[in-house]
Amino acid sequence: MLSDKHIADQKKHLEELGNRLGYEVAFSRQFIEESNRPDIEKKWMSSVMASCNYGAFLIKILISGLNEYRHLPEEQLGFYIGKIAIQPFLEIINSFEQITNQFIDENQQFKTILDERVKEKISLLEENWENDSKGKSKKLKSNLIFQLKHKIHEMAFIRDTLRKRKIIDNEDYEILSFAWTIRNSMHFDFTAIRDINFSYPDIKTGKVYHFNFSKGQELYHPVDLLSYYVITEQIIFIHLKILQRFSTVVQTT
Repeated sequence: MLSDKHIADQKKHLEELGNRLGYEVAFSRQFIEESNRPDIEKKWMSSVMASCNYGAFLIKILISGLNEYRHLPEEQLGFYIGKIAIQPFLEIINSFEQITNQFIDENQQFKTILDERVKEKISLLEENWENDSKGKSKKLKSNLIFQLKHKIHEMAFIRDTLRKRKIIDNEDYEILSFAWTIRNSMHFDFTAIRDINFSYPDIKTGKVYHFNFSKGQELYHPVDLLSYYVITEQIIFIHLKILQRFSTVVQTT
């Protein structure tokens, strides 16, 4: 049976996370209400608002029924709480991919820098491949070119291109790389797909959060419930920075 102190501590941590998600909801709503922002930016912030609202909703439900889980072992309760704590992080990442793919289709300038990088890679491949290649070699070359042409929608390729073009900096790149490592671990029952050693400070408190996982280790259970939120917050602003680099402000009369 879990103690009153343990339940109270978990409730406090959940409330802290809920409050931070509430801040993102309020910020997103205010941003959306600015009538001169491009639609793609508003759509991004609408998805942020929906993801954070959903996370706050799950937290509110859990807090209201927390006493019902007193009979659980501490580790099992932590597992359930961790799943809820990480949910907004995962929702934001999925939205990031959806909005990015939409932006590729809608914004020619953004699409062009990705197309140009693909062409560079294809040209390099062709320069270093035998011109008179036949059989398996020719087929392999054709397959590699086909794969390169489809990299335009791959997040690893996109963030690498954005860094190369100095649209995002090294810190942004490392945050996104870490986030997608965690996200891709979803396909392996939320166990780390590789060793992870990443740290980042909370911009509001200065507290540094450490993410140290061995390959195969479960990721559902954050050491601190705000840890994934801190990364989520940065992802929100990184994507907004990317969109604003290519978007133009709609002039109102």
